[in-house]
Amino acid sequence: MPLLLKVAVVVAALAAGLLSVGPFVGVVSPELTPAYHSGFLLVLLAAVPVVLAVGLLVGGRAVGAAGVLVGSALLGLGRVFRDLQLVSGPLVASRPELAVATSLAPLKAGTGTWLLIAGNALTLVAGMLVIVRAGARPGSVVAVEFEEDGGQRRQLLAGGLVFGGLATLGLLMPAFYSDNAFVLTPDLMNGPGMAAAGGWLMAAAALFGSVLAATSQSPKFGRGVLLGLGVAVLGVLLPSQIAAAAVEWLQTDGLSVVATVGAIGLIGTAVWPAGYVPWRQSETKLGTLTTYRSHVVAGVLAILAGITGLLGRAADLVVVERPTDKPITQTDLLILLSRVRPQSYADRLLLPAGLLLLVLGVLLLIKPIAAAVRPALSVGWVAMPLAGLGALDAVVTATNTSTAIRSGTGVVWTVIAVVLAIAAAVFAGAAGGLERDTLEQDEERRTNIVLAAPIVAAAMFAVGAFGLPTMRAAEFAAPGLWQNLRLASWGLLLAVVAILIAIGIATRSRPGRAAMLLLGAAAVVGVHAMEFPLTSARAAGAEVGPGTWLSLACIAALVISAFVALAVRPERR
Repeated sequence: MPLLLKVAVVVAALAAGLLSVGPFVGVVSPELTPAYHSGFLLVLLAAVPVVLAVGLLVGGRAVGAAGVLVGSALLGLGRVFRDLQLVSGPLVASRPELAVATSLAPLKAGTGTWLLIAGNALTLVAGMLVIVRAGARPGSVVAVEFEEDGGQRRQLLAGGLVFGGLATLGLLMPAFYSDNAFVLTPDLMNGPGMAAAGGWLMAAAALFGSVLAATSQSPKFGRGVLLGLGVAVLGVLLPSQIAAAAVEWLQTDGLSVVATVGAIGLIGTAVWPAGYVPWRQSETKLGTLTTYRSHVVAGVLAILAGITGLLGRAADLVVVERPTDKPITQTDLLILLSRVRPQSYADRLLLPAGLLLLVLGVLLLIKPIAAAVRPALSVGWVAMPLAGLGALDAVVTATNTSTAIRSGTGVVWTVIAVVLAIAAAVFAGAAGGLERDTLEQDEERRTNIVLAAPIVAAAMFAVGAFGLPTMRAAEFAAPGLWQNLRLASWGLLLAVVAILIAIGIATRSRPGRAAMLLLGAAAVVGVHAMEFPLTSARAAGAEVGPGTWLSLACIAALVISAFVALAVRPERR
């Protein structure tokens, strides 16, 4: 057993001790009581990752133990920033499981806060110590286990990306709504700086950890990462969610439950029997049949994503109603008296996105062309998160404007559509992997260098198209990738990354598959280009922005690249 792994376990145990003691010695001064009796729960959540790591270590599964330490450490930096809010502004920290203020009297961080910060920092250190083969010497048994390929990558890819995506999405949502003026509703967009930064870091870390586990060379390590990550996500969520259920003046937010489902799914993927992969077949004929079944599943999911996206467009994203649990402000009264239905222009992109996924899903159910259409869905799915996150961003902005404006049923349909689109992408990716296993085992990989010119142009246009605003107006600030970061910015980032990955893969794909990848990417850019004509009415004097023109240029470059891919055979390397 590597010495570094033993040291990491000791560091993690010390971190768990600090996290357990911190809440009991007072996180603020003068000392305040929590909203409910959370002590036992906090101790349990702090101890579980260490207990799992020690158990795996005693059972001779050193690689899995290292994975658990890495997975549980991924949220460490975000948790440090969240705890620093208790230092910079305890009154707005929104931590009902630790302390609830009863007046506006000044507060300062107590000893418990510094113990929590130290504990989370040590958790991060423990993971960093073992992230590179746990310090095992080359040639040792543990090092060999880290380097071996034991299969199960598709299982980790499917479970990791689906449930990791759910966990990420749920972490972006508030865990509760508060009727207590001294406990603010958590808000990553407009909330206090340290708490918001911590929330964004934890969401990004959850997504990164899922990808790390899914692409790990060692499935044992990947499983450990998913297990540790799932437990860490529950460690962040459960104290707040239980507070929402147990405390009268807190209300449960159903959207954050998505993260709980994701965390449980990550744990389930990690403990799923290692020898069982539902879609693995040894014979080519059976493999082809299973590939088509993956096409069918991906097609059905895409159709459902398209339908729910269209329902999200048809339903109300926000509704106006008199708040019964809060005092009515002057702004609320003006909104109620106006009797004007709130206009939400951002959800209009759900229409083209839903239609795109609906068409791709139907085509994927047609067996003779399913394999040819599949690459288009592998990138086309991202149109739904692009449109959906933009719509949800509008909801966040509207509900923060007035307590008389609340989210409507359109939010639920939109979230479901995004989740289904991610699931469709996973099964489309699994089908692509099966195609390569069953049809291309003896085929040499080729690089189509003739595509270089149009594809490089498409990549550059794509970065500009999603990084620059599609419309300009005097009183309108569009979300962006490097300024005015909002929830919609994550949709833009996800879309441009998916398109750049598709462009890179197309250069090494067979002509037909490359063309469909590029056309699917063009369709996503096309959805983005429709933002100006569909939503320009939201701002007076709106003009076409550079993002729209670059989107059109990107579409042209992608379509040209698709025709070049079909017309020119790639050279053998």
